[in-house]
Amino acid sequence: MRAERRAEAEALDAFSEVRDGCRRAVQRGLSAYVNGARDCPMKVCRRARDCVSDSFACLTRRRRPVLSPLDETIAIDGLYQFITETERT
Repeated sequence: MRAERRAEAEALDAFSEVRDGCRRAVQRGLSAYVNGARDCPMKVCRRARDCVSDSFACLTRRRRPVLSPLDETIAIDGLYQFITETERT
């Protein structure tokens, strides 16, 4: 029983790690799309002229979201599916 639970926990951790990476990649892409580094409150992003922090403060300062929450979830799921399929082959 313990081995099964440990294996399930490890699989869940791996899933959440990859999923979190996909979420960050999609949000960085959205930030680049709206040129968020130009008015980002993070100095690091303004200096690099690209989204380099994990705060994504530039996306939260927008009046309207770049993508609806549903579309953002679909993009994250698509990227996750692409990554897992390429890892299998």
